Amino acid sequence: MLHALVSLVLPAGGQQRARQNAWASMSEGAARARARREADAAMALAQLQVDVPRAAVGR
Repeated sequence: MLHALVSLVLPAGGQQRARQNAWASMSEGAARARARREADAAMALAQLQVDVPRAAVGR
């Protein structure tokens, strides 16, 4: 009975659509993580550039 209901609700290829959605979600998550790493690296570099003049002044 449950299988029949699921068959009626989900169109043919429902598993394929689920896999496509999962892949898209994983890809978006990877892109966000990459952007976060790049932003962290840029902020760390900017902080180093700000700290260098302070260190030179302290000499």
